[in-house]
Amino acid sequence: MRAFFRPETLTVAGLVCLLAPIRLAAEEHPPTNGSTSATIDTVDATVEQIDKWISELSHDEYTVRQSAASGLLEAGMSARGSLQAVVEGPDPETRAAARRLLALIDQSEFHRRLEAFAADTDGRRGLTLPGWEQYRERVGGDPVARALFVEMQRQEGPLLAAVFGAGARPPDQLWEDRLLRLVQWPAAVGDRGAVPPLGRCAAVLFLGTAAETAVSDRGAMLVENMIQRPPIREALAGAGANDAVRRLVSDWIIDCPNKNELILARRLNLASTIDLREALPLALAVAGGDPKYAGVPPSTRAIAVLLVGQFGGREHVGQLEPLLQDTTVCMMVQAQLPGRPAANVQIRDVALVVMLHLSGQRPADYGYVHARLQPQRMFQLQTLHRENDEQRIAAVAKWHTWRRTQRNSQPTD
Repeated sequence: MRAFFRPETLTVAGLVCLLAPIRLAAEEHPPTNGSTSATIDTVDATVEQIDKWISELSHDEYTVRQSAASGLLEAGMSARGSLQAVVEGPDPETRAAARRLLALIDQSEFHRRLEAFAADTDGRRGLTLPGWEQYRERVGGDPVARALFVEMQRQEGPLLAAVFGAGARPPDQLWEDRLLRLVQWPAAVGDRGAVPPLGRCAAVLFLGTAAETAVSDRGAMLVENMIQRPPIREALAGAGANDAVRRLVSDWIIDCPNKNELILARRLNLASTIDLREALPLALAVAGGDPKYAGVPPSTRAIAVLLVGQFGGREHVGQLEPLLQDTTVCMMVQAQLPGRPAANVQIRDVALVVMLHLSGQRPADYGYVHARLQPQRMFQLQTLHRENDEQRIAAVAKWHTWRRTQRNSQPTD
């Protein structure tokens, strides 16, 4: 039985001794971060020569098959079209060889393009990779954003190509499976202290905001989990925070494709937990009853109002003022004393306390003596209760009096 050429057994590194001279990277675009990804040098070859090599992939003599494979790999992209034309051909040896050679040529071409893209740090050459245009539109094209995109390609190039390449298709289940593996990374790699690569996490997070991605409730909660773990959480913290990662996280919280109202509340809470001020526009939209969020539960609107208090300023007081008329109950509070009716928290309570906070006043001076501000500067919702509407009416009237005083005291032109 003859020993057919088996391209599936080859690695790019193995080609050094088996098939053709290979350099670690194209001389014109060497790796910029110590990468040892191999790049196959290409040679000029005529159509006739390429066709001859392809016909020799099923030759009886091993040395002929080896030489043909070597020549096709050296021809690189020049041979790709001809190889693609025979992957469904009648000869099984030629089909198998062609498929494996195509994979090696594509891998080499990807590494060549990636190293060229990485070397073009200022983007002057106008090079691109699958997903770059969408990424640049959302995250930016500055050096920090570009460097993160390169790492995303190094870690998840095939996945990004599957979604944004010529044969683009939705990530669907593949995306969620990748996400679950990242969340379970220590167990998956057998090391309790292991942290997944930042580029891989960033790629999956980026795909989570793509219009093509169907994000289930489970997937959304897995993203939330991933954001609060290393390496994403570390990339958001301190003086060395990665602005590109921060923009990716902000994109997720603001534009998550999942429309579940519970997931929206979790996104708002996540913004508070990681101190993501970029989420303020979302909080204002939800709090203000934007038509897009008109049907959200009162509890979610209350969280949005609290987030405005955490991230907003005095200039946002006017946007919350209409909520002083909103008597919707957003939380029931257990009765403080036996025999007394249970207190509750209404949207107007939350709005008033937040406005007092933003305007530099003390909620206790308006009767909200239990109002408690948490370390991340968001009030605890259950501490904003009142026992009856008379107390609320009096507090709102006091607020309007203060507002008139402020307006009257402003100098006029």
